[in-house]
Amino acid sequence: MNQEEMINFIDNELFPQIKKEIKNWIYPKKQTGGYFAVTRQIFCMVDFLGAVYTGYPLSERKKDKKGRKIATSGKAIKFIIEFFEPKEAYKKDVVTKLYYMYRHGLVHLYQPKILKLSTRKRLAWFFYRGKRHMDEIKIGTDRGERVFKNINHLQVLFDKNNRNYNYLVIIIDCLYKDFEEAIKRYKHKLANTKYLQRNWRTAVNAICKPR
Repeated sequence: MNQEEMINFIDNELFPQIKKEIKNWIYPKKQTGGYFAVTRQIFCMVDFLGAVYTGYPLSERKKDKKGRKIATSGKAIKFIIEFFEPKEAYKKDVVTKLYYMYRHGLVHLYQPKILKLSTRKRLAWFFYRGKRHMDEIKIGTDRGERVFKNINHLQVLFDKNNRNYNYLVIIIDCLYKDFEEAIKRYKHKLANTKYLQRNWRTAVNAICKPR
């Protein structure tokens, strides 16, 4: 692919798919649903974006005969850290937890994982639909109803009633909007950066290779 074909792919293939397969879930006629479906789809697409952003260099191709390193967790996390904003929300430590909890859990285990931290605490999950900041929100858990105040997207909430549990929050609407804007930033950088175009080619050529 040349530079023009790469940009056309994002505009004419990737974005239409996002709007048909993700946006309809997050903005349906009835303002419910889309929690697992939206998040799962976004992180699977981030796998692809991480692959084409980082590329598939010769040093990887030589050791990876089955193509398992074309897309990796590390590449996806790198894409999120680089292109998702605001930066204060998408820090490496939070993004790593976010990816392993929500991406791996939803793709492989139906629902997000509960993480066991080095502090022996459990980091649990919950989604909600709404604004980037909420003054107060109530959630029901298997440990009873909890009330949290001053909630922000990707904030870790501390459970005062159970010190063994914290929660990593995803605001679905924010994740989707941040995802769209991240692709636009990447597309602009791709259009003007030769090494990113080379990275794209190495990854896409490997993706298309019969195995």
